[in-house]
Amino acid sequence: MPAGHAEHGGMDSMQPGASSATETSSRAALAFWRALALALAAAIAVLAFAAYTQPELLLNYSGLRFCG
Repeated sequence: MPAGHAEHGGMDSMQPGASSATETSSRAALAFWRALALALAAAIAVLAFAAYTQPELLLNYSGLRFCG
């Protein structure tokens, strides 16, 4: 009788289509981090656009000199 993987530590005890609680929580955590990254990128884009529309916040490179 050939030995299957299930006889070696019970690794095949879960069905391929079944999801466990840890898999569900890891998917929720991944979705949370993706949403957080998207919100952060959107906030950075809004702040960059707001700074671009205000000329007083732009650097004046012509006025910078190397003093050394």
